[in-house]
Amino acid sequence: MTARMTNRTWLLIALAAASCSKKPADEKITGSGSAVGSGSAAVGSGSAAAGSGSAATSAALVERGEYVSNMLACAVCHTPIGPQGPDFKKAWAGGLEMPEKFGTWRSPNITMDKGTGIGNWTDAQILDSIREGKRPDGSGILPVMPYLNYNRMTDDDGKALVAYMRTLPAIENVVAPNKDLKIAYVPAPKPANERDEVADPVKHGEYLATLMHCNACHTPQCPKGPDLSKAFAGGMEMELPMLGKGVLYTSNITSDVDTGIGAWTEAQIAETLKTMVRPNGKPILGPMMFYQGYWSRLVPADFTALATYVKRIPAIKNKVPASTFTMNMAGGPPPDKK
Repeated sequence: MTARMTNRTWLLIALAAASCSKKPADEKITGSGSAVGSGSAAVGSGSAAAGSGSAATSAALVERGEYVSNMLACAVCHTPIGPQGPDFKKAWAGGLEMPEKFGTWRSPNITMDKGTGIGNWTDAQILDSIREGKRPDGSGILPVMPYLNYNRMTDDDGKALVAYMRTLPAIENVVAPNKDLKIAYVPAPKPANERDEVADPVKHGEYLATLMHCNACHTPQCPKGPDLSKAFAGGMEMELPMLGKGVLYTSNITSDVDTGIGAWTEAQIAETLKTMVRPNGKPILGPMMFYQGYWSRLVPADFTALATYVKRIPAIKNKVPASTFTMNMAGGPPPDKK
């Protein structure tokens, strides 16, 4: 079974702006998601079913929402970073500054603080911002936020995520607005709410990989946007002065044996995603290192599904330059909230 390499995200980006190359001829939308009220209620996989409002159902919904937040690793971008690393006292309160070639962006405060966060937003407004990149006032969120990937999120998972966000402490933290960024809002359609086929490891793996926005970093960029002919083939250039020195190039994670990870087994892929350590013992650096504290909390079945999907990404030969990046701080998990 072969995984199609262009999901809804890439189609949206291609429609919004011309890419460096034409779409592959065999490109089509594939994927899955769960309908409201259907799918598994298990925290580890599938969608938490919307319930009757009982305490038990509410607890399960919040638990699923926390799991989804770990999958998305929301706190990685919405937590400021200081000289010693992430400031977990302000987790979810925004303020991360990331210099890019199109300008420096700052992540917003998404805690329930009513003055500086999103405490005045309704559940529907929060979910629209996550999946469609729309604020309550109608303005668009820039696609630095991977809402084009999150557009794939099922209604059940979206409601669970919002329910979990409602339980997080409100933190007062004023974040300077983003101005003069040379990047445009990309309109997103209403989410299709396609079923998350949990029983099919390839389709479920695709769902997970989409929400975990693997394509966002592992596709090279050109002046007009992502190079769709090299989706997942790596080569995106990153300079991360708040994390370390040098230039980081994202890896080719297609199944090409020579320039990608085609020689890796599914078990090795799963273990690398969990530990952020490659089969050769070398750690993965850069932003992905910080994801480890959240992704490591996923259940084994989801790592297996992810690896099953990634292993089936068609081979693309793309030799990525050697990174010169060295980190000046450690990654790892955030402190246990308990």
